[in-house]
Amino acid sequence: MDIELSTFKMFLSKTGRALLMFGGIVFFSRHLGQTQLGIFFLFFAMQGLLSIPADFGLRNALEKRLSEGEDAVETLSSALVLKLILLTLVSLVILSFQTQVNEYLGEEFAVLLVVAVILRELSLFYIHAVRGRLQVGRTASIEFGRRLTWVGLGAFLITQGFGTKGVIYGLLAGSSVAFVWAFLACDVGIGRPTVTQMQSLFNFSKYDAINSVGGSLYQWMDTALIGFFLAQSFVGAYEVAWQVTLLVLMFSKSISLTLFPQISQWNATSSAKQIESTISTALGFAVFFSIPAVVGSVIYGTDVLRLLFGPEYVIASLVLIVLMVEKVFQSFNDIVGVSVRAINKPNLAAKSTIAAVGVNLLLSPILIINVGFVGAAIATTLAWMVNVVLHTHYLSRHIDFSIPYRLIGWFALSSIAMGVVVYGVKTVFPVDTILMLILHVAIGGFLYLAFSVAIPKVRRRILIPTVRVLASRYVSDDWRSWRGTSDK
Repeated sequence: MDIELSTFKMFLSKTGRALLMFGGIVFFSRHLGQTQLGIFFLFFAMQGLLSIPADFGLRNALEKRLSEGEDAVETLSSALVLKLILLTLVSLVILSFQTQVNEYLGEEFAVLLVVAVILRELSLFYIHAVRGRLQVGRTASIEFGRRLTWVGLGAFLITQGFGTKGVIYGLLAGSSVAFVWAFLACDVGIGRPTVTQMQSLFNFSKYDAINSVGGSLYQWMDTALIGFFLAQSFVGAYEVAWQVTLLVLMFSKSISLTLFPQISQWNATSSAKQIESTISTALGFAVFFSIPAVVGSVIYGTDVLRLLFGPEYVIASLVLIVLMVEKVFQSFNDIVGVSVRAINKPNLAAKSTIAAVGVNLLLSPILIINVGFVGAAIATTLAWMVNVVLHTHYLSRHIDFSIPYRLIGWFALSSIAMGVVVYGVKTVFPVDTILMLILHVAIGGFLYLAFSVAIPKVRRRILIPTVRVLASRYVSDDWRSWRGTSDK
């Protein structure tokens, strides 16, 4: 598998998906209002939290075993049987408590929640199967298709008067499209499951399930707790800020998705040197966007919320800044966390996750009650700090990789220089329209790249490799042949 090309494809897909999601949230917030948007995000959070028992680490176990070269048909079939059992149990629990679920959500959405969980889990099951076959790049278009269907259909149904239910119908349609597409893209058929293979999957998933719990809790528990302690309007405002910050994770997530199956394969063949150099390089790329985003959120966070989403969302300005700091730690952990799992140490990743989740669950209710919904953001940030420290510690015990501290320092210096300049620009030319906001952000991005290009280490480690990937992707074989002939 070509890591650079697969990462590039995933980055393009994630960029498109993130922009679609961002545009969708802008549209939804303007047409649904804060409370109705909060109801949808509670539904979305419940879907994410219910994926914990509906998966139990099984998707990652499937990807891991397939990437190691085990019998593909037997592995997938065994995993599918386990998946269907889990989905049946979760569905029965939801239906048994549908009155309570409906009361919490504020609408009668319990049955739709069952359908949402089933479709989401089946689509992700086959997406992970495709990745396990070292075809990560193929899943990029599938994920983009899911998001396009959801946002597009959801926006259309809102204009037809469906309200919150229209967004949910779009979500279900998106998962359906992804499921069918991934099923057709998977080159592994269905055969006879075996107890031995189920045991092999369970041996990995029992630890990785804890990591899955951690990921889902990080993403959705704060939303669920805000919905429990505060009004639904705060849920909407918090999630809007959260979705804005997700834009900076596009690159680190793309790298992590590509790294897992490849490092897993290298680990199976004892290719330690390749693993070490790849992790060190990936860490430099992972935080290239998240560090300047913190500076940008301090200067333009309020303007983004006010102009794009509405003045009622400005209450989440501080939340946006805190969550942007959290994304720096998360982008770093995207690399070290997935690497620990990929070298077949899910037990160590589980220890890190348990500690971090404990911090989050302990601090979130206390801080929400005392300082409001910004407390959830603070708790999440502290939890990610703990997670990063522990994952890095455990990975360093098995892999001799280096953290590019000087490179990260240059990123910070370039970000500060960018911030000083754009702050000066903002004092002369205030941000009072969306067009002016876009112009300011563009100027900031250009300045950050310009300052980065001026630094030899950044130019050598980040920018030149990126240009090479772009060239390998877009320069045709004919052009290369022509250049080779002309050089002679």
